[in-house]
This record gives sequence, C-alpha cells and structure tokens, in this order.
Amino acid sequence: MPATQVASAPGKLVLVGEYAVLEGAPAISAAVNIFATATLQPAAKATSELHIANCGSRYEFSVTPGGALEWRADPGDLGALLDAALKELTARGIYRGALPPVSLELCSRSFYSDENAGVTQKIGTGSSAAMIVALTSALQSYLGVKPTFEVCLDAHRRFQHGKGSGIDVATSWFGGVIFMQSKGGDVPAIEQLAWPGGLNVMPVWTGQSASTTAMLKRLEVYKGQSPEACRRAMQGLVVAAEETCKYWHAGDADDVIAALDEYGSLLRELDAAADIGIWSECHANINNIAREFGVAYKPSGAGGGDFGLAFSRDAGRLQEFLTRVDAELVPQPMTLEWAEKGLAINGKAVASALPD
Repeated sequence: MPATQVASAPGKLVLVGEYAVLEGAPAISAAVNIFATATLQPAAKATSELHIANCGSRYEFSVTPGGALEWRADPGDLGALLDAALKELTARGIYRGALPPVSLELCSRSFYSDENAGVTQKIGTGSSAAMIVALTSALQSYLGVKPTFEVCLDAHRRFQHGKGSGIDVATSWFGGVIFMQSKGGDVPAIEQLAWPGGLNVMPVWTGQSASTTAMLKRLEVYKGQSPEACRRAMQGLVVAAEETCKYWHAGDADDVIAALDEYGSLLRELDAAADIGIWSECHANINNIAREFGVAYKPSGAGGGDFGLAFSRDAGRLQEFLTRVDAELVPQPMTLEWAEKGLAINGKAVASALPD
C-alpha cells in the first residue's frame, strides 16, 4: 500500500511582464512564502474522499479505470483541479488503472483574505497553479513516479483550457526568482535568477481583491474595438519587459528600477485607453505615497487590487513607505516575504533540472 504523500508549493507574484507575456514577452516572477498543500493517503473506508481544509467540506468520489471522476456532490474548482491532474496522468500513461480508495486533503487557506466581513477572497498570488503543482506531484509520487514540471504545466493548461503563460506554475515548481519566455514549443524557456545586488523589492497589499478574468475580458474588448492601438500598447510593454529582463541579467539595480517604473507607466497608459482597471484607485493612492518617498511602484499581475510591488535601493525608505501605506490606506495589512524553495514532497525539496 502506498505511503502518505504530502506535497507543498509556494505562491508567486509577477515582477514584470504582466499582459505582455500573452504576446510572447519575457516575464520575471518570484515565489512568496505562502503554500498550497496536498496530502494523499490510503482511505480508511471503502470510498475515496476529498477534504477541502479551507472550509472543512468533504466530498466522496470514485475514479474509473479511464481516469474519470465520479462525484456524489460537486466540489467546485478544487474538484476540477483533481480532474485535470488525473486526465493528464492518464494521457501520459502514468495512471493506468482504477485508483484504490484514497483520502485527499487540499489546503490553500493562506492564499485568501477574510478581512471583508468574513468573506474569503483570493489575494492574487497564484493559488490554482500552486495547488496543481502540489496535487499533481503528490499523485505522481503516490503512483510511484517521480514528479516532473512538464506534467504539472500541462495539467494546469488542462484546467485553464489552454490559457495562461505558465509562469505561475514554473515559479511554484522551482521557487526563487524565475525568468520565462515562450519559445514556440510546449515548454517555455525558463531560467532561475538571482536578485540584483542592491535591489530591494517589497510586496504591498492593497487591501482589496481583484478579478483577473474580468480584466482580461476588458483587454479583449479593447483589442477588438481598437486593434492597432492595442497592438502598439502591447508592443511597448513587450519592449519594456525585454529591457527589464536585460538589466536584471546584468545585475544593474538602478536600471532595473527605472525599467520597472517605465513598465508601470506603460500599464497606466494601456489602462487609460482600454479602461481595464489595472491602475485602480487603491494602486494610484499607494503610488502617490511611493513618489513622496522616492520609491518606484507598480501593480503586480493583472492589477486592480491584490498586491503591488515597491522597488528601491534603500531598504529603510521602503519600510517607512510601507508603514505609511498601512497606516493610511490598508485597514488590515498583510505581509509577504520571498521564498527560495519551490515544490517539496514530505518536507524535502524536489531537486529538478530546468527544462531544455
């Protein structure tokens, strides 16, 4: 009988490349110290059960020899993640038969905020990517197969119906700072980076959650209505992302900060034209304080809320800035730190070479 497998994977924040990555631009992302966990073990009874630790709900299910899931009640997105993972394992021949009854516990509680009248909301740190990395890897280990990044990447693509760049999956798998660029094939070019010397980057919670899906839909509307203007705006972001990555590779903190500041300005121009909601009022207010302290600031990811990022060579000035933001703008501050470790199974980091 297989032993219990416990897999954990960190969340992420995108540092540069938001939106432009969808046009083939390079992007840089960093892991943060919140983790999704998947615990898989033989069931104590005759039926399989999914336990969602976030809310305490339990759902019974069975798995057919073909990898199909049969639920007694719909568990929602986490059930869809399990479905995508099993379908990918089946397609690759890793899962070949009926799965004996198992107990599966999934926990992504740290990816949510409950500050608004007790209503839990995602905080924009890549919960689905972190969870599918943990879940798919736990399943592979349980089935006696060494987990691989490519399987996790393709399982997440199944879950998102082919959408997304995959940088969130790469960051959850490898940890640390990740450079990624599509190279036309199934697996993008990925590189682990060091932080440039003298560069201080601080995640800043806006106090509000945002919907990435809604903002991407507004971008698509703008693209349909003003294709040439949208093309020019996206090309500007692509060039700025390339410049940022070039300076990051060179280790030049001053140029990186200037390039990130320019990227934020270009996002603001796109937002003004397309009314996407990237530079929402909360981000604008934080940016105003950042300018007072001589700190560069931009939204992280889709924007609209969730986290922003502040950049400076002066760590003390950054801390003074954050103290002011928390005191004036954010009722319940939230602190994130950068994480060097990626996927771990049974407490041990998974050593894996970067894909070719």
